[in-house]
Amino acid sequence: MMKIDGKTRVCGLIGDPVEHTLSPVIHNSLNELLSYNSVYVPFHVESSGLHEAITGAYELGIQGLNVTVPHKNAVCHMVTSLDPIAEGIGAVNTLVRDEEGHGYKGYNTDMPGLLRAITSDGITLAGETVIILGAGGAAKAVAYMCMKEQADTIYILNRTVEKAAAIADHMNTLFGENRMQAASLEEYRNLFCEQPDTKKYVVFQCTSMGLCPRNDAAAIHDMDFYQQVKVGFDLIYNPAETRFMKYVRSAGGQAYNGLKMLLYQGIIAYELWNECMISEELAEEVYDRLYEAIHPASDNLVLIGFMGSGKTTVGQILKKHGYSLIDTDDYIEQSEGMTIKEIFDTHGEAYFREVETRTLKELIETTHHAVISTGGGMPLRRENARLLRELGTVWYLRAGEETIWNRVKKDTSRPLLQCEDPKGRIHELMQEREPIYKKAARAELKCDDRSPEAIAERILQVQSGRAEQHN
Repeated sequence: MMKIDGKTRVCGLIGDPVEHTLSPVIHNSLNELLSYNSVYVPFHVESSGLHEAITGAYELGIQGLNVTVPHKNAVCHMVTSLDPIAEGIGAVNTLVRDEEGHGYKGYNTDMPGLLRAITSDGITLAGETVIILGAGGAAKAVAYMCMKEQADTIYILNRTVEKAAAIADHMNTLFGENRMQAASLEEYRNLFCEQPDTKKYVVFQCTSMGLCPRNDAAAIHDMDFYQQVKVGFDLIYNPAETRFMKYVRSAGGQAYNGLKMLLYQGIIAYELWNECMISEELAEEVYDRLYEAIHPASDNLVLIGFMGSGKTTVGQILKKHGYSLIDTDDYIEQSEGMTIKEIFDTHGEAYFREVETRTLKELIETTHHAVISTGGGMPLRRENARLLRELGTVWYLRAGEETIWNRVKKDTSRPLLQCEDPKGRIHELMQEREPIYKKAARAELKCDDRSPEAIAERILQVQSGRAEQHN
């Protein structure tokens, strides 16, 4: 538990409402991981009390504040100075303490946060044709980013075309170039005439369409539009896959949600407050926590571990206690119409890992109160590790090298052991995988000296609350 004392620094969030914010997950996770004596809390501030809240925060010694709706524009007039990005966008989402000015300097980390997010996914905007759906505050930050990153042509579409035109005019004037054009949302079909059929767009979905609980809503439902989309970014992060994203993927494009943007805008604010740099490894750890905060695990039991650790046998025993049983390797063999060995021989390991990811996504949608026995390499992809934790409570069945070797040495169906020194290969793989298993799991059981029946009983005891999770 965090120690609060006279040296604890305070940062926070002001907005209306703030009850459902995930920002404390970002900042308090970073405080914990870095052992910083700092705490982050949300403050509910109505518009009528905004000025007093900011003045009072400074007097109370609060180090920094994030700003969310509806205050991002109004707070621009209550700061000692504005960062160039915040000034260009006309909105502030981060306040950094300014001792000389006896107040706070205003920053906007939404734009650089989104840029860091798309860059982490290998996407660049230079020379691209971009479509922005929506003309709210988020769209304005996206528009600034696209202009700054030298997108070739930018279309901003909105139901009220005047709002889109205002953003386009502002950005064209700010950058001294006419690369942004405005149109009504209903005019999206006109773009097909302006660009060749082979042209693929980068699209940013900045409207509230698709926001939970209206999961089936989308600004555009016409699949002809999505056939033109190369990459689609939805700034919504709950649900994890919006209708917009489903349309993009079904048409063969890449689709991403807004969770990484949320992560990185928070990280950049944290870096400003603490004058530090957050590594990508640390960012990934916080991303995992964010993901889990949005996607709580179901009542499934997920068994991970090295080949031969007993996952299938334990799963068969747990099945007798009212769970259905799914072996992911069997599931994949049925869906692909070939054995695991044949998949490796025909398509290679990279393809197999892709199939594993697709399988997990399918199981999350369709599986409840089941035991899922996984292949030994399932958690190797970071995305798979996240999906496993969403799928259910993840148990790592840990067995030693000698135990594993004695169990699998006569098994010729293991593709990764088809080599001159299979025992040496087991050693190499276990050294590589054990830290990954430990990180992916929520509970761990040493299996060398336990029977499969004892392992299953232990899992059931913990699951029912009759025992605590320990080795």
